Amino acid sequence: MTAFEHAGLKIGSHFQPIYSLAHRRSIGMEALLRAEQGITALSPAEAFYTMVSPEKRHQFDLAVCHAHIQRFLQLPTDKPHWLFLNIDAASLSRPDRAMALVNNIRQAGLEPHKVVLEVLEHVLEVDEALIEGVNILKNHGFMIAIDDFGVGHSNLERVCQLEPSLVKFDRQLLRNAILQPRSRSLLTRLVRLMHEIGALVVVEGIETERDVLIAMDSGCDLIQGFFIAHPAEQPTSDEIITPRLDERWDELMAHSLLKRKLTRRQIELARQCFVQSAISLMQGTPFDLAAKPMLSLPDVIRCFLLDSEGRQIGRNLNSRQSPAATDPRYAPLADTTGAVWSRRSYFQHAVDQPGVLYMSEPYLSMTDPRSCLTMSMAIEIDECMHVLCADLLVPQSSTV
Repeated sequence: MTAFEHAGLKIGSHFQPIYSLAHRRSIGMEALLRAEQGITALSPAEAFYTMVSPEKRHQFDLAVCHAHIQRFLQLPTDKPHWLFLNIDAASLSRPDRAMALVNNIRQAGLEPHKVVLEVLEHVLEVDEALIEGVNILKNHGFMIAIDDFGVGHSNLERVCQLEPSLVKFDRQLLRNAILQPRSRSLLTRLVRLMHEIGALVVVEGIETERDVLIAMDSGCDLIQGFFIAHPAEQPTSDEIITPRLDERWDELMAHSLLKRKLTRRQIELARQCFVQSAISLMQGTPFDLAAKPMLSLPDVIRCFLLDSEGRQIGRNLNSRQSPAATDPRYAPLADTTGAVWSRRSYFQHAVDQPGVLYMSEPYLSMTDPRSCLTMSMAIEIDECMHVLCADLLVPQSSTV
């Protein structure tokens, strides 16, 4: 490939595919700097922050982008690909520099709509100048990606202010999801949150089969890492990547199908017992006796009864599985007599449709700090409307 030099450094380019799980093909290439001084190889950080002074960094940024684009244009491809370019934050923080970047990339031969500009999230200081620079680039057709989200003091407000097209999750989020079940749930919720603010999610650092499965399970859009393909002057083709990932996808689908079958059985049994308890209450059976069918189920944490205003009547009836009943740390939360749950969706849906069984989305319980979902139904007891509720444990994601 063509040789490029700037400020006494030889500028090389390697490309790493960014793969779409839905499309089953690479949709982009990240250009990675391979710099040398003489015969000494330098890391990107050494090249940018050690060998180049802050005053000359912007010009070096432009030279690197130009070199990457020239090589990218030489790659054989029969489908559109984005080119992901790592940009120093200083190149975005002034309107004149943002325009220089626009002109540089166009002069190198690539239209802005084919380029994703990556900037490290944890080094950004969002101010009016940065937002103006980012908006200039967006207005010219570039896409913006926040890189390494999840490192150090990641800030959702920064992400929302910049309104990126993509957010790249740092490998540490993936590592945490593998090691800690709660973090796995957090990874999925972070993906959903990014989708809500209008950004696609790239999970970086995919190095093992298990990484692939966790990433797939999170609902992310794109993946990148050594398991997909190592960076190279000539990137790995989809003919090699896709069959390997298809095997993992089939494994995940088989696991998910089994999980859904088990969950459906558990929920159907809970529904049957819940209706049995509701009928017993309407027939005048005392609450503690009517709730026994529900409390006998292994996934039920507690049952409780609300009046027509959402105020709890009496205490929770806890199952043996509820740590609130036995763990002294949760003693301040144990007595919910008189608590008002009228703002909860399970109460509102129940009173809107009396006699219809409602099941909430998973949420963190105030009584027992674990994820649960609540089954509820508005019923008449002694000619007054009540809402019967039962909390079911949401199982932690099992290993895939």
